[in-house]
Amino acid sequence: MAYEEIDYEPSELPLTGKVRALVDAAEKRFEAFYAQKLNKRYPRYIASEPAQVYAALRWVSERGLTPGEKFIEWGSGFGIATGMAALLDYEATGIELREGLVDIARELMAGQSIDAEFICTSYIPEGYLEYDIAGGSDIVPDDSFGHQLEAGPVYQDVYHEIDIAEVDLFYVYPWPGEQEMMLKLFDAVAGVDAILIAYFGDREICIYRKL
Repeated sequence: MAYEEIDYEPSELPLTGKVRALVDAAEKRFEAFYAQKLNKRYPRYIASEPAQVYAALRWVSERGLTPGEKFIEWGSGFGIATGMAALLDYEATGIELREGLVDIARELMAGQSIDAEFICTSYIPEGYLEYDIAGGSDIVPDDSFGHQLEAGPVYQDVYHEIDIAEVDLFYVYPWPGEQEMMLKLFDAVAGVDAILIAYFGDREICIYRKL
């Protein structure tokens, strides 16, 4: 294991100004999401507690723990954490496989004039394979048929390409069966000194540094 946990006590911060406006807009969109029964189309989407996520982002930012300002949210959903990171002056990008959720996130950011990007792709990059295990998921390097990447793993679409090793701050809210997998992914792809904020549940937030 080439990462360490940083001592952090989860807390909440009052949401004001642009952050409050973002969260309020997201909550209204979330209500419409359920009213339209879109939660049945995306049954694995569950929102985190924004005040706790924002507190963790602020805590990392105010202590200067990241080597730079590139932020990635793994499984970004409505993109609330991505938007909050952008409001903290990170170069923020959400990674989300479901196109419908990417569209919602982009609409929310545009409505709040927040400069954040979203890439519709899996957070498991090329070069790795996800597979099911008892009670969850895991990843392994994709060495099938001698498969090798010429460069490090990236997230990309028509307009963007992000070298994952250059990302400074990651955020993820994994399903219980994917918690260990996401830590393993962080260990595998993050650059030295990158930070991961992992939201495991209400007041269960852990922060890690890549060694």
